[in-house]
Amino acid sequence: MVEAKERKKMDTGRARDIAGKILPIFSKEKVSDLVNEILREDEYIRGLTVRYPQLKEVLYRDVVSNFDKYKGVIRGAKVIDSWDRVTSAAGLAAEVTTGPVGSVFSGVEEIVEGIPKGIYAVYYLSKTKDWKSIPIWMGAELASFIPYVGDAVDLTNIYVDRARKFTKEATKENFKKRVKKDLEGMVQETKAA
Repeated sequence: MVEAKERKKMDTGRARDIAGKILPIFSKEKVSDLVNEILREDEYIRGLTVRYPQLKEVLYRDVVSNFDKYKGVIRGAKVIDSWDRVTSAAGLAAEVTTGPVGSVFSGVEEIVEGIPKGIYAVYYLSKTKDWKSIPIWMGAELASFIPYVGDAVDLTNIYVDRARKFTKEATKENFKKRVKKDLEGMVQETKAA
């Protein structure tokens, strides 16, 4: 009985992972994945957590806090990238099957896609102040007007990747500030004693 429940839970998790790869809206952000990415990418943080293992829990809490703080940004990015995949698949199909008429349809589809993307960009900037995202997104959106290739660009997770990167960088920054302040406090306590 327990084995069947566990198997069903694993199958549901696999199905969700597959669905999340097809449409980002179905993907689930995992705190442990982001913690592991940070530890893999940032030597300073990795060194601190090796030296002071209790800091890994602090990093974990910072990731949870930032996921909560930027959940709208991440959820919105998933919606935009999912929308992009669905509309771009239709545009690509039209280009392949109807040639020049499909290219016109694909161009119109790109313009229609721009409306929710523009709204999301304003929301994203208001929440994050991440002005570096604008040239990245604009470049990708300009490239998406290239016949055939453009729809392939739209099938990537441009918005989700940027939202995750911002969340990761914000977590690193917060963690480093907190640890620096705590370590300075520990040093001062040691000198005073």
